[in-house]
Parts: sequence; structure tokens; C-alpha cells
Amino acid sequence: MFTKCIARSLMVLACFFALTACDDKSAEKAQQEQAQKAPEQSEVEKYNEYVRAANMATVSFAQDLEQYQKNIQPVFDGKKRNKNLFYSNPIGISRVQEQLDKARAMKPAMAELDESARLYSEALAKADPLSRDVYNYISAKTYLSDEGAHGREIQPAYLDAMQKLVVAQADFLNGIDAKDRARIKAEFESSEKGSIDHYRIGMVYYLKESMDAADGVYDGTGLGDKKEAFRNALNQFNSMVTAYDGKVRERNKTGCSSLQMTANSYLSTGREIIERTEDGTYEKEAKKPKQFRLMEPQQKRDASSLLQHYNNMINELNVNRC
Repeated sequence: MFTKCIARSLMVLACFFALTACDDKSAEKAQQEQAQKAPEQSEVEKYNEYVRAANMATVSFAQDLEQYQKNIQPVFDGKKRNKNLFYSNPIGISRVQEQLDKARAMKPAMAELDESARLYSEALAKADPLSRDVYNYISAKTYLSDEGAHGREIQPAYLDAMQKLVVAQADFLNGIDAKDRARIKAEFESSEKGSIDHYRIGMVYYLKESMDAADGVYDGTGLGDKKEAFRNALNQFNSMVTAYDGKVRERNKTGCSSLQMTANSYLSTGREIIERTEDGTYEKEAKKPKQFRLMEPQQKRDASSLLQHYNNMINELNVNRC
């Protein structure tokens, strides 16, 4: 789930209602319908803004902190020498905060997200100036001229702020993920079977089911007892994609080739993971002496590939070219 150092894209519910004013009667009718839908629509719009905030942080702050502790902290602590430190530009921090604050200010209140969004925004605000200070300090290589003095001075505050930010981000993402899944499950179960909408939301539902079953691949423990659940979710996802494409081709002979290609990439990687689990590739690799292992384990590369294809698939569905 989101407590791990994995940033998964979320599905945006594209549900916007438009008024048409062909004549007075149609305009009046449209306004009445809009008034009835307004509360629900306002909630959807606010939720979508929260989703955008979640999707803006493409790399978790846990990963940023991990890289700092691995590559920079030992230098400032005097345990390692490195004259070419690197720290990513933290420009995204303020952008995520602005998006969070924008969403939180919207109506109606959303108890399951508003409080975690507030804490996340506050954590971002505290980490932002410290991150910029570290970035400028390292980018200008001032640590060479002052022998790391300023780095040691600000490091305790930076580490404290980042650790709190990691927790705040995870809490917010877990909250929005829970709401995302509940909405998708409800929409999938209530959709008319055999309809194009049923197949479209079904793709999202089984896509997320498959990613849940693949959690062990990301922490290096493999599929374990979730192998069949992963296989079944992939098969169900494939069925939904095929049926959806068939429905699209009923009204458009070209179908939805871009979506199909993206889905095929996800399915291909998923099935390779099952194959390598069953033929012992991951297990054999783990037993090799370190000097004979690849720089990056096959399982880790497969996990990264699966995640990338997953995010591509969600983005494809959000764009909805078909």
C-alpha cells in the first residue's frame, strides 16, 4: 500500500455536468437537474482536486529521505568523503502544498481527507524551506568551502521535518486510496453488466486488485500465497480490457489501440513475474553470492516495470481517448 515507498497514480472520476440553454424550458429543466446534482458534483470536484494533489508527488518523500540518509548524511557526519553530492530540486513541495490547500478549501467538508490533508500541508510547509536550503547548499557545493559545517547545522531540523513529512504523506495517501477503492468498488458493483461503463470501471477495479496481490514483489518477498490472486486479477483485468475494446469497436472500428497496448504491457510484465516466481528465477538469484548478482535484482526491476505500466494504464484511463 502507500506506506511503502511506492507512488501509485489514482483514478480521477471525470464526472462534470454541463448546462444547455437551447430555450427557456430546457434551461430551466437543466438548472433544476443541476441543483439536484450540485452537492454530489461538488464532492466529486473536491475529491478530484485531492487526487491531483496525490498524483503530483510522483516519488514518495520516504524515498527522498532514504537517499539523503544513504548518500548525504554520512558525508556531513564525517563517515564518508564525497566531493560530488547531489540533491534533487524540491520545487514540487510547494506545488503539492498549494494543491492540497486549494482542495481543502473547497466545499463540502470531507472528514476522511480534510484533516490528513491539513497535517500533510503543514508538514510540507515545514520541510520546504529546509529542503531548499539543502538543495542550494549542495548545488553550489558550499559544503566544500565550509567543510560541511552548514550541512551539519541544519541536518537535525531537516531530518525531523522530513520524517514527519513521510508520515503525513503516507497518512494522506492511505486515506485517499481507501476512498478511491470504496468509490470504485461501489461504482463497479452498481454498473450495468455488459455495458461499456461496467467494463471501464472493471478495468480499474481489477487493476488495483492485481497491484494489491503484487505487494510482496515490491518488498522483495515475492508473490507468496498471493500468486493465484494475482493471476486471477490479471485474467479478470484482461477480460475487462477485451470486452471494453469490443464495445468501443461497435461504434468505432479503430477501437482503442493505445489503451490496449498499455494494458498488454502491464499484463505481459505481470505474467513474467508469475513465470519467474514459478520457475525459481527470483529464488535462485537471491541465493547467488553477492559478487555474482546483478546490480539491480530482477525482482526489483520487474516491480519497477509493473508499477510504471500500472501508472501508465491509470493515466490512459484518466485521459479516456476512446
